Amino acid sequence: MFEIIFKQNGDAKNLQKFFEKESCSSLIHETLFQNQVHYIVSVDKQKDHQAILDGLFHFIMKTKRLDWSAFMLSEYYLYKDPHEQEQILMVIDEMLSGERDELTSLIEEWDETGFLKSNLEPLLEAEEPVHFDSLVKFRLKALYERTVLYVERAIDEYKLEQDYQMFVQMLRDYLAGKNNQEECIHLYFSNYDLLFFNAALKELKRNELFSLVDKRLLTNHPVYVDSYTIAPLLSMAPKQINVYCTDSEIKLIRTIQNIFEERVRILPLSAFSGSVQPEIPDAANE
Repeated sequence: MFEIIFKQNGDAKNLQKFFEKESCSSLIHETLFQNQVHYIVSVDKQKDHQAILDGLFHFIMKTKRLDWSAFMLSEYYLYKDPHEQEQILMVIDEMLSGERDELTSLIEEWDETGFLKSNLEPLLEAEEPVHFDSLVKFRLKALYERTVLYVERAIDEYKLEQDYQMFVQMLRDYLAGKNNQEECIHLYFSNYDLLFFNAALKELKRNELFSLVDKRLLTNHPVYVDSYTIAPLLSMAPKQINVYCTDSEIKLIRTIQNIFEERVRILPLSAFSGSVQPEIPDAANE
């Protein structure tokens, strides 16, 4: 029989759920350990050897690493607010699930899967019950400590997102105080450039756009405001912005949507009825 001891009944029940997903039958019962009630999960290791390993592996990787992260956020980094914790943990969960490669790529590569599996396999040879806290403290210490790196990256990302939201709100407030100057602006995102067109589908060149920019935007917020795109749009404050593109997930397009909200329409390139002429580099300036 394989037995593993937890301080918390919630941990025991969570592990049991992972065993169930592996079609592995287990039982939970209470026990006194160091004069405190603990909870033992028992399973027949002769019948379900691989299922036990798989259940333990997924329990630690998918549940306990988030629990560790929540503890670190609260105790190491003093993020006590439940909403802030939830936002940061969401980023960590996405990182651990392989959905945030742009963040995980910043962490030094290490074979987490191989490390964890190699440290779980010997457990099934133990004759005595395994205490989960001791397992983490000794065998899995490197994995626990590595989780700090995920927490740190997630905190940085959360702070950047907060700054971005403040930036967007600041520009929404600016926009709310502007009188509409243009009925419609067309933005054409091609492979080589971003082109502006007015309501009559006449292209607005760079020098024309810059002449329209409210210079206070560049003076008051020089770090945040893109003088070639966001600043001209804010200065013109159009009632409608038609964006023609092949990928609406481009960061600049999402920022335009976040600032101008319901004013923005996303359309395919084929829907643009104007004439697009790619700029030809001046050979004399090359």
